[in-house]
Amino acid sequence: MYGKLLQLARHTAVYGLGSIASKLLAIILLPVYVHYLDPSDYGAAEAVLMLDLFAVAIVKFGLQNSMMRFWYDEKDPARQDLVIRTVMTFMTVSAGIAATVLVACSKPLANFYLRNPSRDEFIWIAAFGVVCTTIYSTLTSIYRLQKRPGSFLLASLANITLSAVFTIVFVIGLDWNAAGLLLGNFMGTFAMIPIVGFVQRKYLLPSLGQGLLRPMLRFGIPTMPMAIANQGLNLVDRTVLARSAGLTQLGLYSLGSRIAQIVMLVVIALQMSWQPFAYSITDDDEARATYAEVMSWFVAAIGWLVVAASLLAEPLVRIATRPAYYDAARAVPLLALAAGIYGVYFIAGIGAGRVKKTGYHVVVAASALGTSIAANLLLVPRFGVMGAATAAVLANSMLSGAMVIRAQRVFPVPYQVGRILRATAIILLLAGLPYLLAPTGAASWSIRVLLVGVYPMILVAVGFVPARELRAIGRRLKARRLRTSE
Repeated sequence: MYGKLLQLARHTAVYGLGSIASKLLAIILLPVYVHYLDPSDYGAAEAVLMLDLFAVAIVKFGLQNSMMRFWYDEKDPARQDLVIRTVMTFMTVSAGIAATVLVACSKPLANFYLRNPSRDEFIWIAAFGVVCTTIYSTLTSIYRLQKRPGSFLLASLANITLSAVFTIVFVIGLDWNAAGLLLGNFMGTFAMIPIVGFVQRKYLLPSLGQGLLRPMLRFGIPTMPMAIANQGLNLVDRTVLARSAGLTQLGLYSLGSRIAQIVMLVVIALQMSWQPFAYSITDDDEARATYAEVMSWFVAAIGWLVVAASLLAEPLVRIATRPAYYDAARAVPLLALAAGIYGVYFIAGIGAGRVKKTGYHVVVAASALGTSIAANLLLVPRFGVMGAATAAVLANSMLSGAMVIRAQRVFPVPYQVGRILRATAIILLLAGLPYLLAPTGAASWSIRVLLVGVYPMILVAVGFVPARELRAIGRRLKARRLRTSE
């Protein structure tokens, strides 16, 4: 069991390194961005970026999920290759169609999201991003099937580096402001497509596998609402904020969300490694036991990140930005919590994917999206950024809760409820403390750092780690010390 968990952890770490580097680089560059962009410009860029990600979720038609599942079902290498080529061909065409639609509707979309039809160049950039993101993500997902996390990492780091260079040139050198931030974000991806495409060139031959596309779409399309709901949740709050509170408030919310994405990047990394790992376990009883153990440790691990993001947001924002952005820190604890809750949905949802019972995903997605729309419309006009952050927690709670209920009906897993509840209580307590602590001062900042550091010890103190596991860990550490001393 622990060997499998360590394998999952290693792959998660490697897949996550690219995202971690991306987010850390974004944080490092925050002083640059906020110096050249005021909150309203930053908000405009974020609104268009969310529109781009929402469009990408639609054009994929759930086929990346299908590719993971059907590739493992096929035993003939030629058929496995055909699965990948079918997905590659379909999604390239789909992305091209979506980009054409965005360009054709650029002025009304700019008027709706940015309240200015003359800023339609932002929508053109989004159309470019849809094509680049769809093709690149499909190519790099092949590395996951091939279990080549090192190659995935190299491609990710190269993409990040190129994107950072382009962004700095466009924002600072050419003074393109928000448009430069958006375009730079996609140019690195665009530059990497021919490189990764050459490596995976045998999958670029167009093909729609006979007898494959229809069942893959039947599997993938019911999972679309989940991807659409995830991006839709981000699009709804940004849209309501932009139209109800203005782009400046959206800029503050976007900065807070960017910091909270330190949590989401780990969720995304686990998502990349979780499907191949979970589906590779052939025995159902072993799968159930493994899924239960993963859920417990996921809650504990992601909770540490939620606590860290919550407690350290205030110092980070005040050090890295300027006074116009300071209020963004207040939203981070709620946004970090929402990101962690979203991860529960993905861990639990693997059971329904395992038995290919994805038909009810649309109900799960609709419940979350409905919650988001209602909560944002109710809370944002009155509470602004904090209302949107609260809506994110409510919507993701609905998403994860509904998925747990659905997955347990079709593939019951014996989750360790007591351990999960103990960890959750500690997470909520520590993540809520920033609202009671002073925003500035050496004492306040020292307490924040200390609480982040002692989080694992608190988990041990409340009994999250069973005694048998503590003894096993102690034996491993003792054996390692003995080997080191020899």
